Parts: sequence; structure tokens; C-alpha cells
Amino acid sequence: MAVDRGFTGLNSFFNNLFGTIAGPNAFGRMGSDIDFIPTDGNGDIMRLKGQEAVWLGLRMPMQQKWAYDYCYPLASVIDRMAESDISGEVEILRSEGKGKENEATNPWSTRMRALLLNPNPLQSWEQFRGQQVAYKKTYGYCPVMPIVPAGFEDQPDYAKAMINLPPWLFKCMPTGKYLYQTKIEEFVKEYSVSIMGQTIVLPPNSIFIIEDSFVQSFENNFLLPQSRLVGLDMAVSNLCAAMEADNVLLRKKGPLGFISHDAAATKDSVAGYIPMTNDQKKDIQADLAKYGMSWDQYQYVVSKIALKWNPMSFDVKGLGTKETVLASARAICQRFGFPFVLFEDSDATYSNQESAHKKFYDNNVIPNNYRDMAKYNQFFKAADNSCKICTDYSELAIFQEDELNAGRAMQAASTGLQISYVNDIITKNQWLEYIGMPNIGPEGDKLYSQSEAKKAADEQAAANATAQASQIENQPPIKQYQLNGN
Repeated sequence: MAVDRGFTGLNSFFNNLFGTIAGPNAFGRMGSDIDFIPTDGNGDIMRLKGQEAVWLGLRMPMQQKWAYDYCYPLASVIDRMAESDISGEVEILRSEGKGKENEATNPWSTRMRALLLNPNPLQSWEQFRGQQVAYKKTYGYCPVMPIVPAGFEDQPDYAKAMINLPPWLFKCMPTGKYLYQTKIEEFVKEYSVSIMGQTIVLPPNSIFIIEDSFVQSFENNFLLPQSRLVGLDMAVSNLCAAMEADNVLLRKKGPLGFISHDAAATKDSVAGYIPMTNDQKKDIQADLAKYGMSWDQYQYVVSKIALKWNPMSFDVKGLGTKETVLASARAICQRFGFPFVLFEDSDATYSNQESAHKKFYDNNVIPNNYRDMAKYNQFFKAADNSCKICTDYSELAIFQEDELNAGRAMQAASTGLQISYVNDIITKNQWLEYIGMPNIGPEGDKLYSQSEAKKAADEQAAANATAQASQIENQPPIKQYQLNGN
């Protein structure tokens, strides 16, 4: 399998795979120069080289970029994962002390809340975070650069904006050391990003990197994560080849047959069979190009030349392009942890879709978001300010049934705990600890029979009994009547 590991792989990308999707000059001119059917430097239609299968190498960031841009099943999975992530509400809560888990209101949280609400002039938080997830899923990581005023480098919460740096334009310069190092500055000499004709050099502690993959890339000296696209070379290549084949079959229908001289028309000719010249062949091809299934094409052929049509046929279903697309899409879903039932839902029922959706959040979206927010908390020193940045997904419809069931379970548990408390099996503090509530001090460590509440209840019961007896004693005597009415 041929794997292109260099930046020049962009031209190889088009030469070896996307024969009719984009031209080789697309990188230099991203405008109207991209034709549906690209041509090479000689003006000829680009074709696959040789007869052997050539796989797209997906180790380099530029190759990953074009795979995202042109492989719609891959982009669909990544975009849906980004949309799922931003469906939660980002929050800044107190992490300790009185009011823990409540909304934080100190100056640090006020500055951070303003930054998250409006990361930069071009993006809202949803746009910024969605781009961030798409970047990290495509390239394995997303560099984030907070723009901090001069003199506030040690206080990143004073940042005025944040920008997601394009990973395919991002470089990491190693120090040459890898073992026995304890700080990022000892691994990374500097980062750089080349964009719009400028190269910006960044100190290693001025940015933080949101990571997706658990494996480090050897192309980046094990200093940056490896994209999950590595290993999907065949799936992405097969997807693009299958979609290209479908398009060619729809537009050109493949070799439907060939044209030859009609032997019956020339058998009595004195001149006999005369082969067509190259110009005549080109004229016929040009004429046939006017016919087809498009609105601007003819459907009926009229010829004044004695030609014979020799049809060719084959089973289009035998190509298995639809099966190839589904199999490759399933491989992409498995690689990214996205339920295939949510990707291909034609045969899915509501129940298994709902179950898959909830499982997707539980096993993928929420854990990944938690790891990303941990990066934010670490870089912006949230713990030093008794705060934490997190995302709340509890308002989503798929979790509402869980909230209802949790309430029912808590009610049932509280009823059982109350019975245990009243029967001197547990203390009040043990009851409160079980349901996650703070204890009430030494009084809560007593059994119910020893508690002030028990004494008060006993005193109240005795008072009620005394009052009832007094009321009975003070009632007037009941008159008795004889049966005869006297």
C-alpha cells in the first residue's frame, strides 16, 4: 500500500484517488478553477495511475483536510459529533466551600464567563466550540490560542479572545529531549502557525491543545496526538471511489457498446470496408456526447452513415457501490465511536435510536467534553479560584426520563431510610450522607430514640393524651331513657 508522507502528497491525493472530484491545482487556486472533471498539466483528463488499487495516505494533516472536505460520510460523522457536543450548556461553578456546585460569582468567573460567551469577534461559543471539536476529530488535536494582554501572561483569565489555530498550518518544534522531562517547555521549543503569508511563533506555554486521540504521532516527534483517520485509508479511499463510480455511471453510463461499419451495407460496395480515420472517430464521439439523460441532451440518434451499433451490457449492481459506501461508513463510525444506527437510520426504530443516542452521550460526548474542559480548567487556573468549567447536558430530552427515574428512586430510598431511622437502625447523619446531604452535627449522630426529636414527639404525644382525657372528663353526663319513653 502506497502511503504518501510528505506535503507534496496533495498532488498525489488527486492523481491517485479523486480522478473526477478536484483538480491538481485546487490548492493554489480555490476558486472557479476547480472543474468537475480535472485535467493534468497537458490538458488531458486525469485518471488513476496503473491498474492496481492506490490508497490515500491519511497521516499528513493536508491529506486529512481534503478527506474531510470531499468524503461526505466522514464529514457527516464529525459534524454530528460537534453538534452533539454543543447541545449542552457551558457553566462555571464553585468547586469547593459553601455553595459548592452553585454558580460561581467571583471576579475570575465573571471574566471567564465573558470570554466563553464571546470567544472572538467572529464566533459565538457554539461556533467556536463546534469548530474545535471538528478540528480535533479530523486532525487528532486542536491548538487553542488565548490572546492575553502584555503583562498578564500569568493570569490567562484576563484573555480578551480565543482562536482555534488550523492544525494543518500548525507546527511543533521539538527541543530534542523526550525522556526525564517534566515541563512542556522541556519538550517543545516553540509552536508556529503559518497563515495568510505570515508565520507566527508561539511560546509553548501560551497555548493549550485539545486532544482527541490517545496515541501520539511519530511524525510530530510524539509531541502531538495522532488523528483517528490514520488507519481509515482504505475506508475513505473506497468511499470516494464508489461515489465517483456512481457519478460516472449516472453521467456517462460507462462503455455501453461500440460502433463499427455495417458489413451488410458495404458487402456490395466496390471499395469494400474502409476504416474510419481518427478525425471521423472524434466526430462521432463529439456527436454522441450530445445524447444522454440530461435536459440539454438529445435522446434520439439519427445517422446518415451506414454504421452498426454493437451493445454491451453488465450488471451495475455487481459493482456493489452502495454496499461499499455503507461498509466504509460503518468503519468510520466504529473508529470514532459514533453509533451506526444514528448514521444509517432507514431501518432504525424509535426505541433503538433513543437508546443509541443516550449511549452515545454517555460513552462518547460527555467523557470527551469532560476531558476538554479539564484542559480549560488547567490552563485558566480554575482550581486556584475555587471554580470549575463544565458542560451540563441534563436538560436534553434523552436524560429527562433518567431524572424522573432518579427522583422516584430517591423517594423510595428516603422512605426506606426513614423507616430505618425511626427503628433505631441508622442515625440521622447516616441518612443524610446516603442521599448526599450535609450532616447536622453531633445531634445527627444519635439514634432516633436518643434524639431531641424523639423526646419532643413523646412529650407532644403525652400532652395530647392528657388533653384528650381532660376533655372526656369534662363532658356532661349522658341521659338514659327507658324503653317506654318515660
